[in-house]
Amino acid sequence: MTNGSVPDGEAGDGPASSTRRNQRVTISDLARRLHISKASVSYALNGRAGVSEETRQRVLNLAEELGFHPNSAAVALSASRTRTIGIVIARDPALISTEAFYMRTLVGIEQYLNEVDSSLLLRLTGEHGEDLDVLRRWSRQGRVDGFILFDEHDDDPRIPLLKEAGVPCVVVSSNAPDDSVGRLISSPEETVTLLLDHLVELGHRDIAHISGPFTFIHEQLRVQILQEQAALRGIAVRHVEGSYRYDDGAELTRQLLADPNPPTAIVLGNDLMAVAALRVAMDLGTAVPGEVSIVAWDDSPLCELARPGITAVDQKTMERGRAAADLLLRIVTGDGELHEEAPAGELRPRASSGPAA
Repeated sequence: MTNGSVPDGEAGDGPASSTRRNQRVTISDLARRLHISKASVSYALNGRAGVSEETRQRVLNLAEELGFHPNSAAVALSASRTRTIGIVIARDPALISTEAFYMRTLVGIEQYLNEVDSSLLLRLTGEHGEDLDVLRRWSRQGRVDGFILFDEHDDDPRIPLLKEAGVPCVVVSSNAPDDSVGRLISSPEETVTLLLDHLVELGHRDIAHISGPFTFIHEQLRVQILQEQAALRGIAVRHVEGSYRYDDGAELTRQLLADPNPPTAIVLGNDLMAVAALRVAMDLGTAVPGEVSIVAWDDSPLCELARPGITAVDQKTMERGRAAADLLLRIVTGDGELHEEAPAGELRPRASSGPAA
């Protein structure tokens, strides 16, 4: 039985009622049952003007009947100014449209905000400081209650800008400095351990790592932790800086495989570069995984549909998007801690990784 489909005559304390109360009920469920908008349900639950007293009582009665309890995000939204959060991404739109990380993260954020009757204001800008202008303008105009920030880099100017403007933010980050800023923290050590243990088990001792730009703090930490953990396992790792782009992944893979002593495994910084690496290996007649194993830091449908399928770490990007939105909405009203751990990733072994030659 799904939420919102319980016949009116089944209310009570029996097994059906118990089962119903154990199910997760949302504002959308209440709105659908009562044939009113989600906004009206939100107004009624939060005691705000905009609905009649009769409608308010109907909402409250049904909420009680179904065991509905607003989560922390909904509570935060009731006290916010705009019921909108902002995301400004300073990356090439062509890359955003092909890289699964952003698409899946944004889907998770949108799904979550829809459940708590809020909105997302999204802007893609150039990579030369245009994002700062948007952040400054939206903050000054009061268009959003807070921002989610991605791709933190050294001396990131966005953070002091928003702190000075007094606008809350959550940085989807790999580190946790004590800077009074909200952070959804995803340590690279977890993914490094998953990938290295998998490759060590297969006998690999010479690995190459094609990363994203070193300007990003999360890439700096990936390289540092990968080097440290590889040394503990007796593995040699060579690092090459990439850009997350398909063409870059292809060219750097070609250079690695042309080396007199090519690596037995290559770790790619995202799914797009991993697909490029697989294509180049096949074009060069290099057997995958017979001569080189290919693994990706981020999983996506691209990795699953490739032939052979590409081993990757499922970073739970949709779940992380939801977690970032929830954390920001709680920070808006000062409810809860500033830092939260991101959901754990999970290795997805596929045919692209095998025993070292």
